[in-house]
Amino acid sequence: MVELWSKTLKIGEMEHFSINCIDYPKSRDFYEGILGFTYLETVDCGEFDISYFSLPAGGRLELFDYRGKNRVVSHEESESGLRHVAFEVEDVAAHEKELRAAGVEITLSTCNLPNLGARVLLFLDPNGVTLEFYEPLK
Repeated sequence: MVELWSKTLKIGEMEHFSINCIDYPKSRDFYEGILGFTYLETVDCGEFDISYFSLPAGGRLELFDYRGKNRVVSHEESESGLRHVAFEVEDVAAHEKELRAAGVEITLSTCNLPNLGARVLLFLDPNGVTLEFYEPLK
């Protein structure tokens, strides 16, 4: 059954990913000011706002702002749920230097993972969401 699905499902590029913000202004500054995502618009949904940002390679980021009503949860990974979101970049080590200079919390410094054919860096957004910068090993 899995083989049949892999031949028939046509999954395209990621359309969007969403983050519930603990501190919306800090989150917007992180994604817009530090990572350079382009702000598109904010939609008032009554109890919360959704701000949209375009991703460099297509798709969107949605930041959910519950106007201070989000609860703070542990920054540790759990056995289920979102683990991380990864973006391919050139020169992971150079990106790490820029993120450190901006005060971003690094959770895994730049390292090579030969069995995965990748050089990676893990860091946290202001909401405790783990982000990864990925570069193929050559």
